[in-house]
Order: sequence, then structure tokens, then C-alpha cells
Amino acid sequence: LVESSTECKLPRVSSQYPDTWWRREIQPLPHQDDVEAIGPSDFMSFYPVADWCERKLHCSFEESLSSTDVTPRWFEADSGSSLFSILRDPIDYYQYTGRNAATVGANDGGGQRFLDTITTFETFIPAKVSRSPAFNVEGDCAALCFPRRVTVDISYYQVDVHSKRIVQVNVVYDKFDKDTTNDEYELQFKFYPLNYQELVTKFAFTRGLFLMLFSYIGVGTVIVALIYWAVLRLTTSLENPPQLRISGYLWLTFPPALGGLLLGLIPITLVTAVSFYLVKGYTFDTTESDTDGRRWLFANTRLQYSDATIDPDLLHVTRQGRTGLAFFTMALASLYVTTQWFVPIKEPHTDQSNTKPITTSTWKRSNLLVSSILMSLFLVCIVEWSFWESFGTYIWEAIILMKFLGILIGQVMDNQLGEALLSAPVMTSFGLVQAVVTMSANDFMDFLLSYIVGFGFLLLERMYIGPLLSGVLNWSYNTISAMTQSVKKLVPPILLGDQNDSPDDTNSEAVLENEETLEPLLGSYTSYSCDVLSLLYFPFIMVVIMIFREEAEMMKLYNIKESDMEYYLLFALVIIPFQIMADIFMQNSLELLHGWKTYEYLQYCRVRFLQREMWWKGLETNTLDECIEASLRSVDQLCFSSQYYMLNTLHVNAIVYLVLGIVMMARAKYNAFGDPAMSSIIMVILLCSIAVKLVLTRIATFVGLWSIRHEKRRWHEKIQVNGEPQLEQWSNEQFTGHDEYKLEGRMTSDTFRYKFLRYNRSWLIEQLPDMLTPRMTQRSRPYLMNQLARILGSIDADISSDSEADDAPEFDVPAMNPSTREMIRKWYGEAGRFLRLSRLVEPIIQQAKDDVCEKCLGRGSLRVETCFSIEEMNRRFIIEYPECKDDIDQVLWKRFWQRNQAYSTICFPCVQRRTKEKYQQILDDDRSSDDAESIGDLITSE
Repeated sequence: LVESSTECKLPRVSSQYPDTWWRREIQPLPHQDDVEAIGPSDFMSFYPVADWCERKLHCSFEESLSSTDVTPRWFEADSGSSLFSILRDPIDYYQYTGRNAATVGANDGGGQRFLDTITTFETFIPAKVSRSPAFNVEGDCAALCFPRRVTVDISYYQVDVHSKRIVQVNVVYDKFDKDTTNDEYELQFKFYPLNYQELVTKFAFTRGLFLMLFSYIGVGTVIVALIYWAVLRLTTSLENPPQLRISGYLWLTFPPALGGLLLGLIPITLVTAVSFYLVKGYTFDTTESDTDGRRWLFANTRLQYSDATIDPDLLHVTRQGRTGLAFFTMALASLYVTTQWFVPIKEPHTDQSNTKPITTSTWKRSNLLVSSILMSLFLVCIVEWSFWESFGTYIWEAIILMKFLGILIGQVMDNQLGEALLSAPVMTSFGLVQAVVTMSANDFMDFLLSYIVGFGFLLLERMYIGPLLSGVLNWSYNTISAMTQSVKKLVPPILLGDQNDSPDDTNSEAVLENEETLEPLLGSYTSYSCDVLSLLYFPFIMVVIMIFREEAEMMKLYNIKESDMEYYLLFALVIIPFQIMADIFMQNSLELLHGWKTYEYLQYCRVRFLQREMWWKGLETNTLDECIEASLRSVDQLCFSSQYYMLNTLHVNAIVYLVLGIVMMARAKYNAFGDPAMSSIIMVILLCSIAVKLVLTRIATFVGLWSIRHEKRRWHEKIQVNGEPQLEQWSNEQFTGHDEYKLEGRMTSDTFRYKFLRYNRSWLIEQLPDMLTPRMTQRSRPYLMNQLARILGSIDADISSDSEADDAPEFDVPAMNPSTREMIRKWYGEAGRFLRLSRLVEPIIQQAKDDVCEKCLGRGSLRVETCFSIEEMNRRFIIEYPECKDDIDQVLWKRFWQRNQAYSTICFPCVQRRTKEKYQQILDDDRSSDDAESIGDLITSE
């Protein structure tokens, strides 16, 4: 059929094969000397020169078209069915005849002898049926509907000049009708070679080539990240840009993530293995007496209560539904356990009973559980959407849509759960399912391109969208609030009622406090931790889909063969180290772009985790940093440790398993409540989960997993104080921890503290500007005021002792009359107005800071000074806008400030020098001691 030089033709002229097509210059069946094969390294040649044959034959149906058979006939086969198989590689004469010599012998076995030696199904290429044009026929086209054109499409790989290898065989049915009197149809043959790209997408090359291709893609992502860092390094505005840290970041980020993932996968793998054995354990039977599992465990029970007998045809569907039920049970059990660890009930500091923490914890757990289930249902919709046969055609639009949808859903989950720690696993599962559905691309090349596009969007999201998103949302909120206030001014007061609330500046103050604080860094790194967990967990879920391929049906619906799925898994494994390296460059780039100190913070997290007081970091009650926004305190408490990643792994796996379980049961149309085996399956999975949890907890305790490193320093806390004293405890601790306890006591003594402060006084003074940030001053204001009062009290005591006025009279607070009270109210209102005006323009003042001092051109310890005071600017503002005397218009105030204010940048040494000069001028003027108070005011103002 495909070797006739007279009948074989090239494709007719079309948009795909125009008249100028290069192949038309060569005969359909070229001479052997003109054949050019392409190998794994011939990506520059791209197109082979080999046999290309297309021809038509007119045939007749041999079957009776007016009647139907019990089983579908070949032209009635459904899409995806295999009509026949073709050997992938050519065989020689001896293999074809089964002979050992050229002559006929008594031991000739025919071609069956060679077929019996084949041990792998990859040797055969199945001919897959495609009858999608039948959907265009009105009415049902399943029976008595005949294709009038049958196309046999055979594509091959030209291995060398002498041999070909069949890659794919498709049988396409087209032009259907229901005319039973016409028994003719047209048979078309297409036999053609594949080019380099098509050979890659069809996995025709060896695994070595794909390993090299995946490595090239990974190296490309690392180079892009490195170039981006180099551009930022050359254009950064930081005075002291951080150096490039690779090994340090690798040590701080990758081991906790990998360790937490492996610890989380241990119980998951064990319970999943039990589920596999429970439903498909017959596959381990080597006797081949029960290959289809009809006598395995629950297969002997009725499939539904309504069934009188067991229907063997429904056994596979029921097994699929029961597997989904097992996954569903595992997911709910894991969600129940992880919600308890995400929101532990911490012991109160006092002995008094308090039900409020328990109630709050129960509410948070319920909220997390319900949110996780709702996210699972939403992800089920996305997975079902990916089963749409045209999803691969619109894969790029779908990826972009899901990216923006992820940003929106992330904001919703953050507002719903209220803590970044709780929303992290929920959003990780969304990103993971998003990566899974990209396998529904039309071919493997589209899958690789989707990864490249996803990496570009990841770079954009991590560097710009994520850090700037909160600012954009706050700006939108302020704009809407300002518009609302403007609209309220136009409405008569009598319609608004009695409103005493002033414009809410809480959000503006939050934006001001978030400047140069830890919150943006924490939010960005939390997002990174979700991405790295998804990267490491993705190969595991691919293995699960491969093991339960018949139950999940994802590989079937994505048109991915079992052998081809290995290449998807290989890519997921190979890309991990390159993605980790690219992430390290992106973390360094974030430090340059936003001025964050991510490396120092990760070091601080590692030290805090190693120095924790309890074996589980989340159980500590006194380590929440109140200087951080409330929604980020819990994730900061876990220090991005292996405990954090293990907990996220368990919760993410629970959501993904819940999605797979629902998809399996939905695909099988399984009614769990009508299955007699439902209660038994649920009971076995729950008991197995409890047993695995108990056993692994015992093993972890025995091997000392997450044991407190400096536990011996708290040796006295282990000694029993109730009942009779046990002297053995004291003798055991005497030689192990008492010396360390003594050393710790000396380090915490007042003498040591005094010497430390005295020796490091200058260094501490230099670090005060970095430690006393606006957020720290605002959050710790009562403590700082208390410490300042103690200092001033000690100064007053010293002054009184020097003046020997211990018997000075004490003055009582006088009673205030109405005029005095009115004066105090007016002063309080003016002071509040000045503070509010200052907060509104503080970001504008900081933006006006230059890179050098205007006096000495220095670059260290710079500050911005305004030429006009806030009081003077307020007076001018009221003169220009009298309507803003009682109510401040934020937009007008900022515009007025930018239009009329001037700035000067000066360093701290110049400020000290200027203060000393003014102080010396006062001394030179020989003023009386009555002016000492003004001198103190001068020093204080500076």
C-alpha cells in the first residue's frame, strides 16, 4: 500500500502544505541515497527526507449494515478504542517465518514464535479510533451510523537510512450517514515521517535526550534569574547593597522544605499503600488465578444493596468508586488532624480556667476545615474543566486566567482565615492543581512551554505583583474612602443623621507603619514557601496518578499514555534543583529591589527554631512577636522550619486527595451509601490512620526528632516538686546540666548585664535607629513610656539629692475651672491635628531624602529636615483652604504640602555639630542660669 511509486502521492496543496513546500521538489518515495534521517542531536536539520505516501482506495463493507451485532463492529468502535496493533520496529525474514534457516524445517514456529518473546507492550503500537465527527450527525450515531471515509494515519521515525520505527497509528472516521443500502466507503492511507519537534512530543527519542532537554530548560531559567539579579545589582539605589549569597540561602531554604516534605510523606505513603492493597491488592498475586480481582476482598460482596447478584461488568466501576471513597476518608482524617496542629489549644500562663482560648481555637479550626473543603470543591470544578477536550487548545488562556484567579482567591482566603499560616496550605493546593491540569496540553511541547510561561509569570508575580499588591489595595481603599467623604459633604447633614465619626485613618496609618517593616518580607517569603512545597510535592502526586491511573482516569482523559507519563515525571524531578537555584537568585533580587533583609531574617528564624522552648514550636505561648501584624504572627512563630513544611504537606495532601476522591467517585457515578462495603472501607482507613499516627509518634519520640537542643539548661524544671523527693533525679542531673545552669545564671545576673551595656554602649547607640522603628515605637509605646518614666524618675532623684531638697513641698493637682478645661481641650485638639497632619505627609518627607548630606556629602545616618514646621504649614493651609479648618481633606493637604514645602538632607554627625555650635554660642553670650531650660529645649529639639 505504501511502497507503490506510482500510487503514492504527496499531500495536496493547502495552507499547511503550500505549493512552495520544500518537500515537493523530492519524489514521494525518494531514492535510498537521498534519504536523510534525523537523530537526537540533529535539531538544526529538523526535517527528515524519507518516504511520504498518501493514496485513496474504494472499498465496501463486508458486514450487514441493516442489522446490529451484540458487540460493536469495527466501524462502530468508540473514540479511543484500539482496533489492532502494529509492531513498532521492522523484523527480519527469520523472525517473520520463525525459521532458523532459509529452508523449511520441522521446528518452524511462524511469526508467533517472535511474538511470544515480546515482554513489553511498548513493542506494539495500537491503532486508536477517532470518531469525533459523529457528534455533528443529528440524532444518535452510536449504532447504524456508517463512516463513508476512513483514514489510516501512520507516522514514523526515520531511525537511519535503512530502518523506520512506527510512532503512532490513528484511524479516523468521517462523513457519517445512516444509509443502509450504500455499502461503499473511501479508505485513505497517510504514511509520513515526523520532524524533530514532533518526535520530541511523541517521545520517540531515548530518555537521555529528554534528560538533556530538561536540563537545558532548567539552566535557561537559572540564567534568566541570574541576569535579572545582575541588572538589579547594577541599577540598585541602595547605599550598601547586599552581596550575592548562594550557599547560605541554599542551606537556609532547601533542607527545611525537603525534610518537612519527607516527614509528611511517610504517613501519607503508608496509608495510601494500605488503600491500594485494600482495593487493588490482587495485582500482587503471582499465581495469575485472579487477574481481574473478582475474588479479592470486597469483590465478593454485593456492589449495591439493590443488586441481587454481582455483575462482573460493574466490578471495575465499583472498584473505582471505592478507591475514591478511600481517598475521601484519608483526606477528611488528615484535615481533622492538621487543623488541630495548625490551631493548637495552648496552655494559659495562669492556673485560672479560661474558656475563651478554647472557643477561639475551635472556631479557627472549624473555619480552616470548612475553607479547605470549599477549596477542594472549587478545585474539583477546575479538574473537571480540564477534562474538556478543547482545554488543551486554550491552555494559554486557561493558565493566565488561573493566575489572576489565584490572586483573587488568595485575597479572599486571607480575609476569611485571618492568618497567613492557615491560608498557606489552601493556596498551595490551588497552585498544585493548577500545575496538574497543565498536563492536559495538546502535546508535551505545549506542556514544556506552559512551564516556561509559568516561570515568567512567577518572576513577575514574586518581584512586583506580590510586594506591590497590598499597596495597590490600600491605595484603592483610600481613594474610595476619599470619594465617599466627598460625597458625604454634598449631602445635607440632616439626611446623614448624627455622625460623630471622623474619617478613618487606620488604613493610612497601617500603610505608614508597613513602610520598611517585616510584613512585606514575611508575605513574600510565605508565598515562596508555598511555591517550593508545590515544586517538591508535584512528583509524588504524579506517581499517585500513575498508580491509580484506571481509577483517576486523568491520563486517559488527557490522552497521555502510561509510558509517556514517565517523561512528565522525569521533568518534574529534573527541574527541581534548577528551580531551587533560580529561586535563590530571585530572593537575592528581592533584597536589591525592595531593600529587604531576607537572609538575616532566615538566619534569625533558624536560631529561634533551634532555641525553642518546646518540641513543637507552635505550642509556645510567649514567642508571638507583637510587633508584627496579627495575621503573620503564627507563620513567623513556626520559623519556616521543617515542622512548618511537614504540616503544610499533610494539609495540602489532604485537599488534593479530597479532590481525587471526589473525581473518582463522580467518574464512576458511585453511590457510597448504597455500597455494603462503605462502612468497612471507612473503618479500615480510619483505624490505619490512627495506628500510623501512634506508631510514627512513638518512633519520633524514641529517635529524638525535634528534641530541644538546649534542654539541659532547664534541668531544674524536670525535677518533681510534688510528693517525696527523688534523689536519683538530682544525682543524674548533677553532672550533666548543673554547670550549664550556673553559666546561664551568671549570664542573666545584673552584674553581667551592667558590664555588657557598659562595654557595648557605643554599638547599642548606633543600632538604636534600626531597632526603634515607627512600628516598634507605636506597638511598644506603653513599655517605652514606662522605661522613660523610670529614667526621668532616677534623674529627678539625683537632682533632688544634689540640691538637698528632700523636704521640698509636694504640690497637689489643682482643680480645673471651665476655662482651664476648655483650654486643655483646645490644646488637645490642636495636638491631635498636628499629629494627624504629620502622619499623612511622613511618606512624602521620606521620599525627599537625597543620597548624600548637603553639608558634608556623607552617606551614612541621613535624615530629612523640613524648612517649614508643621505649625506654619497648617496655618498657611487654613488660610488657603478655610473649609478644612475643622475637617482635613487628605488629598488637598498632600498637594498643598508638596507645592509649598522644601527639604534638606543632613547626616547625624552634622546635626550634632550644629547643636554643639549653638550650645557654644549660648555659653559665649554669658547668659544667666535662668536660660538653662532653653538650652535643654534646644538639645531636645535636635
